[in-house]
Parts: sequence; structure tokens; C-alpha cells
Amino acid sequence: MGHIYDKEFVQKELPMTKQEIRAISIAKLQLQDDSILVDVGAGTGSIGIEAATYLRNGNVFAIEKEEKGIETLKENINRFKLDNIEVIVGRAPEAIPTIQYDRMFIGGSTGSMRNILEHFIKYSKDNSRVVINAITLETLADATKLLKELNFKNIEVVNVVVSRGKSIGPYTMMYGENPIYIITADKEETK
Repeated sequence: MGHIYDKEFVQKELPMTKQEIRAISIAKLQLQDDSILVDVGAGTGSIGIEAATYLRNGNVFAIEKEEKGIETLKENINRFKLDNIEVIVGRAPEAIPTIQYDRMFIGGSTGSMRNILEHFIKYSKDNSRVVINAITLETLADATKLLKELNFKNIEVVNVVVSRGKSIGPYTMMYGENPIYIITADKEETK
């Protein structure tokens, strides 16, 4: 299926990663055909759902703690007729399955970034990759500091600013979305 536009998703209670940010974040995940992706803070499911369309032989585990958004997440999964994505209700890292996986997307950590990254180190395969989206400077600072402390390699930060044109009479004005920091890092190979 590939890239999905925002208007195709049901969006009710939870925030959604916008399509341009989603496209870059998924590209940064460098998914393989058989990747196992853990989507932490899945929200409406836009990252996990779009990623699942690229995984012919892989799976997505969508972790979401907000009960009010679980129905929207499930509705979106049904809308795209996906059978390779599982919704897990709970808080990360406790709700993350203790299986080997090779990709993780963190869209929300509710203050548990260290514990989530430690879970990633413990359970992910060698040469696994994590992508973190941050809206605040504090999350950016905390995430990059933790990635260095925990010996991740190839740490990269990309700042993305998207503006959308809106018609104002005969003119088009650009309205900016929130700037997003997309942080990418690879797990150190175990010896």
C-alpha cells in the first residue's frame, strides 16, 4: 500500500503524526520486509499502520495507554484491513512484549524514555534501530543524552518544519505546523 494521507485516517481523541513527518520517520526506520516494529505511544496508529503496509512478513506491536484512543486505533487498523498489527493496551515499557524485535518508534514515552530504551537494548536484535519523534526541546535533550549514555551509535537529529498553504480570499497563506525533531539511533552490536 505505501504512504497513507492524513485524511484517510480516523482521528478523534489522540494526536496523530502528520503525513510528512510520518513519511520521514518511516524512512528513518529503514524497515525490512520482515521487521518487527514496536510502536510506543501509538495514538491513532498512523505510524504503525503505515509501517505495517510495508511489512509483508513482519509485524507491528502498537503500544497505547490511553483507553479513550484504543477504539480509534482499532478502527484505523480495520479500515486498512491489516492483520499484521497487534494493539497492546498499557504503558511502556511494561506493556512491550518480551520478544526479539528490530525496530522501535517512540512517539510518546510519558517520562519513561530511559526504561523504554533499556527494554530496547535488552530485547532488540543486534543492529536494531530506534526512531524517536520529539516536539519539545526537553524531550530532544533527554533523548539524545540517554542515547549517548546507553552507547547507541549513529545518533542523528533532523528538525522538520512543515507549512501548509491555506486559501485566504484570492491568496494563499502558509501556516506552520509544530516543528518536529526526528531522532534516529542504532543499537550497539553485542560482543
